[in-house]
Amino acid sequence: MKQWFTFIAGFLSFLAVGLMIVILFIGNQPYSDVEKQAIAFVEKENFLAEIDRAYVYADSQLSVTVIGTDKEGRQKAVFVPVEEGDVAFADLENATSAQEARDIALADMDVKKVLHTKLGMESEGAVWEVAFVNNEDTLNYVYILAHDGTWWKRILNL
Repeated sequence: MKQWFTFIAGFLSFLAVGLMIVILFIGNQPYSDVEKQAIAFVEKENFLAEIDRAYVYADSQLSVTVIGTDKEGRQKAVFVPVEEGDVAFADLENATSAQEARDIALADMDVKKVLHTKLGMESEGAVWEVAFVNNEDTLNYVYILAHDGTWWKRILNL
């Protein structure tokens, strides 16, 4: 009887882990597909010579931020809308870096864990979105303007 219980418990544990992996893979698939399409578009249009990274950024509309270097070796970002809209560009050579934006955003904040730092296009131009959880376990977003490193907007204690 003990062997049956051990077998059933092991089988159910294995099944639960397998289902979690499948759910995570299937749940992330739409983001991966959109990122791949945006990278292919940027490569086809020769906006960037080399691509470093790409990720989905959500504001009023979804877009994919593709960061890399152009033919002249300057670091740039291309913002490709997921649905309809115009492609936008940002020169990152003299802009605030991700680490600088994170340092500015988190100054004087009680940070428990930084969730992400993403570059996106907003009405004010290119912004760094720094998301973090504070010591009270509340979600916070701070937006830093990429061109000059000043904070644009803060959404705190969600």
